[in-house]
Amino acid sequence: MEWDSVSPRLTRAQVVARGTAAAGALTAGGLLIGGLPGPSLSQPSAAQDERVLEWLLEVEQLEARLYTEAEQRGALRGELGELAKVVGDQERAHVAALERALGGASGSKGPAFDFGEATTDPRQFLEAAIEVEELSLAAFNGQVPNLTDRRILLVMGIASVEARHVGWVRDLARLNPAPQPADAPATQAQTRAAIKDTGFTA
Repeated sequence: MEWDSVSPRLTRAQVVARGTAAAGALTAGGLLIGGLPGPSLSQPSAAQDERVLEWLLEVEQLEARLYTEAEQRGALRGELGELAKVVGDQERAHVAALERALGGASGSKGPAFDFGEATTDPRQFLEAAIEVEELSLAAFNGQVPNLTDRRILLVMGIASVEARHVGWVRDLARLNPAPQPADAPATQAQTRAAIKDTGFTA
């Protein structure tokens, strides 16, 4: 199957560029009213750790649900089917790890998502996978500096796997897996705007 014409709707640069218009109290699904700080703008604390992990959990829930729904619907074949299974397992593990780190502090299952045909149509699925993996990586990179030492290793470990996911899905789309020497971080507001732009929030 040819993937040359796949054109992802969101790049890391777009995630960052769209954020300036989204500053303030963007709230997908009613979670986390108010904003997290930008990178290195506040002193890390246990209370801030909880807010950051709550936010990153929401991002991971988006990813996990995309792959889980794709796997459950069973329409993808070959490498895309393998991607849905392998990455889905890892995203669900990320959700579980963040929930454990929160120690039951998270009282929400996150917003509802509607992926439409993105979990059955191969081309739409690949576009969606690139989109959510790119925005997830930007979100994690943006929050690492806001964490205490106790939580940094957990989040950095997840972020490094997210980067591998980006490389895998971009390779399947016949795009450069590493198009630039450094990944730009994104604030909470920027990532919320990017999630809203996907059209996946119900």
